[in-house]
Amino acid sequence: MAKSRLFYIDNLRIFLISLVVLHHFNITYGGPGSWYYNESEAGFPEILPQAMFNITNQAFFMGMFFFISAFFTAASLSKKSTGKFLGDRLVRLGIPLVVFYFILNPLTIFIVNKFIFKNDVTYSGLLINTEAWGFGPMWFVEALLIFTVIYLFIRKFILKVKLKFPRTLFVFVSALVIGVIQFFIRIWIPVGWSQPFTNFQFPFFIQYIFLFAFGIIAFQNNWLNEISFKTGKRYFIFAQVMILIVLPLLLYFGGRDKGIENFMGGVTWQSFSWAVWEQLVGFSLITGLLGIFKKYFDRQGNLARNLSAGAYGVFILHPPVIVAVSAVFVSWQIPQLLKFMVLAPLALMFCFLLAGLMRKIPMVREIL
Repeated sequence: MAKSRLFYIDNLRIFLISLVVLHHFNITYGGPGSWYYNESEAGFPEILPQAMFNITNQAFFMGMFFFISAFFTAASLSKKSTGKFLGDRLVRLGIPLVVFYFILNPLTIFIVNKFIFKNDVTYSGLLINTEAWGFGPMWFVEALLIFTVIYLFIRKFILKVKLKFPRTLFVFVSALVIGVIQFFIRIWIPVGWSQPFTNFQFPFFIQYIFLFAFGIIAFQNNWLNEISFKTGKRYFIFAQVMILIVLPLLLYFGGRDKGIENFMGGVTWQSFSWAVWEQLVGFSLITGLLGIFKKYFDRQGNLARNLSAGAYGVFILHPPVIVAVSAVFVSWQIPQLLKFMVLAPLALMFCFLLAGLMRKIPMVREIL
């Protein structure tokens, strides 16, 4: 690598973490999905803009996290011993997992029950209540730790893949294959299902597995060096056509009778079209954003540097923070979409502020 720091990747992490926060906050105010607190549920067709936002996010942002994480996993292993790397991962991933499972998940549930639903509960009571323990959105960190450990065990037995940056045909065939596999999975395991305890949502997992593998191959073959702005722009434009034209048509014609129900799984043309659309958009946005950020956002000032440093902390801390924001404004009666748009910047700001403050604690800083 020409530079020791890829600033555009750091800036992408800020962008992706912000989308995670907004994705969950959108669910609170009518968007499709499951979250700790749902203040309202928008009907069809009012749900269209919020559904488009969350569906687009789901198509790429967690897969892109796995791709980037795998890239830097392979990069770190090229510089560290396996033992040293595994020890670092267990600290950086394992400690936040334990803290969230036993402390932050009960805290989030406490805020919802005490300050929104006005139930007679105590935080200390929830801390010792096993039903209040859980990984919540930290399933990503949990899965990343599992993927990493598996890779550590098998990497000596797999050949280094020599592969130039994929041509368009390869990208779209890969997206199509993954989409078809996910369609078949969703016949039996519909979108919205999550595995007890782990909170893994298997209807989306095939993409994550493939993109983790592609992230390792990308490091081995210097794919990030080969992504140009021209390539990124082409993929990004295609993604916008799929999002702004194809998706509304799919939602309108496929959801007029039963809303988004037929998209969630089963042997329906809606489920098949969404599974394939999801991968085409996901792969296109990932490639497009890499090319665009590489050209326009490959630098950082103090603000971006601090935001980037706190991004992981935001991911860990955002559930109780955004639920607390919802609790403060629970009695504010305005249209739900407008409420989301007004409160979202505030929720995002508080998440980054708290993460920044936590990083001032020396021991916490070593983890976050």
